[in-house]
Amino acid sequence: MMKKKHLKYIYSILVFAGMLSTHSCYTLSGSSIDPNWETIRISTFPNYAAYQNPNLSQQFTEQLQDIFNNRTKLLLTNSEDADLMIDGEITDYRQSSVAIQANETAGKNRLTMTVRVRYQNSKDESKSFDRSFSAYEDFDANLTLIQAESGLLDNIFENLISQIFNAVAMDW
Repeated sequence: MMKKKHLKYIYSILVFAGMLSTHSCYTLSGSSIDPNWETIRISTFPNYAAYQNPNLSQQFTEQLQDIFNNRTKLLLTNSEDADLMIDGEITDYRQSSVAIQANETAGKNRLTMTVRVRYQNSKDESKSFDRSFSAYEDFDANLTLIQAESGLLDNIFENLISQIFNAVAMDW
């Protein structure tokens, strides 16, 4: 009987040690960013969309910088020789009608934002890309865009920034 308890104890210790060794190989964010990469430059994303929100460019850029600053060990820099470089522009920011009802009026409106991202990895060019990302949020048709916009932008930014972070840091 004592031998069984002793074997269970040893087994528990081995399982725990295995979990610890596995954890040391995996970062909390799951990032596949090489530990030798030290710097990242994220340039301001100008708003080239037809609809102009004067704060959109600055808010989006700051939140994109924040996610890389908070979830990686990369240092933000303005240097042209950063290990990783992200730049781009807001190419679309528009409202459209969705959920058309029987009387041909919109039951919902949709705010869509699209950004073009150019990612250059100077350490591994095969990871570089140039592509667009898009996200949207629906809102009640009884509200104007100005009334709904601030509540929608948090989710749109979160979605876009998550897509961009995953494409850069997770190779998705």
